[in-house]
Amino acid sequence: MVFTLVLLGIGALLFLVIAYNMVQQFKQKQETERRLAIAKQKAIINETEELLLHSSILPYSKELVELLHKRMLEALNQIRTTDPSVKGLNNRIRATKGQLSQIKNAGDISDSAFRAPDTDKDALQMLQIIKKIRAVVRSEHAKGRLNTQVFVLEDRRLELMQLKVNIENALKRAVEAQALRQWGTARQLLNKGISALSNISDRDAYLEQKLQDMRRMNQEMSDKLKSDSKQEAENLAEKETDELDVLFQPKKKW
Repeated sequence: MVFTLVLLGIGALLFLVIAYNMVQQFKQKQETERRLAIAKQKAIINETEELLLHSSILPYSKELVELLHKRMLEALNQIRTTDPSVKGLNNRIRATKGQLSQIKNAGDISDSAFRAPDTDKDALQMLQIIKKIRAVVRSEHAKGRLNTQVFVLEDRRLELMQLKVNIENALKRAVEAQALRQWGTARQLLNKGISALSNISDRDAYLEQKLQDMRRMNQEMSDKLKSDSKQEAENLAEKETDELDVLFQPKKKW
């Protein structure tokens, strides 16, 4: 009898230990998932804040600024759902809502403030930012947070902005190639830019001006090369004439 009670006691103790371990593992799993979920949303917030900071480098439309703030607000709400005790969360949500309200009441934002990159490093940075923004726009559209009409217009605007950076970089390199008398490289860069812009039907005033600039540079370079070739031919003809005159001039009698 005593032996049976001992066995029952040991069995109960083992059951309690196993149950306790299972509960602890479940709690640890929940905590890990909670931390991962919060970390994911914080990463979205950090990325969005970084993209908003770059509005001083690239011209953002009102729709894009609003979209980025909504994305940040959604991430903050997800954190509150996961863990409402996160410090400063409610203040952050109120501030973001306030910013969204100001954006909605603000006027339209024009993209006329586009600034050309000064260096290759600047151009690379701008292209990386545009790539990230386009990925965000596509993601938000896929999640149903951006209607198709706005998505199409915004994605095209970003695509043209990317083209502007590439065109500016091509122009800069073409000028450098001309300075080094690398005419073939300069012409290749200009022709490539002209071809790209000529195939775009919705180019704005900025791109239209760049197309005219590239055509003008290409023509000026062609005229210069023709002029240089003509002058070189004339110089060669004069040199040959002088040599013939020396060869056939009357010999002096001593």
